[in-house]
Amino acid sequence: MEYKCCSHILGSIDLSFSGFKYCNEVWEGPEYISYKEDNAFQKNEDRRLKLIEEMKNGIIPERCRQCPMLELKEWKEFDGSIYKITVFNWKHCNAACFYCSVHSDFNEQVKKSDDYDALPVIKQLIEQGRLNSDSFVAFMGGEPTMLEEFPSILELLLEKNCRLEVLSNGIKYEKLISDMLNAPKNNSLCVSLDCGTKETYKKIKRADKFNEVVNTLKQYVYDTKENSHKIKLKYIVLPNVNDNKYEIDNFFNIAKEIGITTVSRAVNHLESKMNTKNEAIETSVIKAYEYFARQAKNYNIRLMEEPWADAIIENKVYNCRKISPLTRLKANLHFFFGKN
Repeated sequence: MEYKCCSHILGSIDLSFSGFKYCNEVWEGPEYISYKEDNAFQKNEDRRLKLIEEMKNGIIPERCRQCPMLELKEWKEFDGSIYKITVFNWKHCNAACFYCSVHSDFNEQVKKSDDYDALPVIKQLIEQGRLNSDSFVAFMGGEPTMLEEFPSILELLLEKNCRLEVLSNGIKYEKLISDMLNAPKNNSLCVSLDCGTKETYKKIKRADKFNEVVNTLKQYVYDTKENSHKIKLKYIVLPNVNDNKYEIDNFFNIAKEIGITTVSRAVNHLESKMNTKNEAIETSVIKAYEYFARQAKNYNIRLMEEPWADAIIENKVYNCRKISPLTRLKANLHFFFGKN
């Protein structure tokens, strides 16, 4: 049947630290249902089915109307299969990145979250036969390895042969992640380093763990050998912090030394929510974003696409580039000569 809908509504679950919902798009989406609610799982599925029926009849919720995932096409009938799960640990982290929008509890020890109950939901999906080898599960921040439940969840999903991705800061080494990368599936690990020097790392992460991350990456590369291409090193371009040639050049020197063969770039997600009347994406951010791609080519390192970041840089999301000539000059000088 042809109607406006999205793939998230027709088969995804977002597991956050306090509850879950059927949409894991970084958009408005539905409200979270608390893990502690009676019949919480069924309530989530009931509202999913209700929304699907509404959309078939042309009723689109306000929160969905501007979502880039909304698409008019011939959709297959919802059969209960879950194609994507996003496990958001917005609770605990062993870094305190200044750009983090959540500001997780800073703690260097693995913790048990009383209000985080993703494991039973995943077990229930497996028991119902709704997860299979076509399902994709992504773990992201806070820091997934800081949760006590993380190894148990990962082991379950490895047994189920789901495709997996872990987004980590790389401070804590986890042997099970190496096992995940060595599995036959196209699993992946993305480590957000965001810089090329210890000084800038400490400024961004507010944790003096640069050497630990480098050593963790070396260990993963050593563990995985011919599967090391599944490790991706990420660089989030931040205004007046790492948006210069010096940091980017050092980043690629480190990547080459470690043996990283895949990188990605992004911008701070808050850049897409700017007040267009008085703020702008700095010219230096745009230049650094473009320079990063050139350096990836120069170092013969594969650059993964980041469509959302590209849309922001290319001025397709909001008009964020109204800046004065003086601001532009300062940004250009910073990009070429800045050292943080």
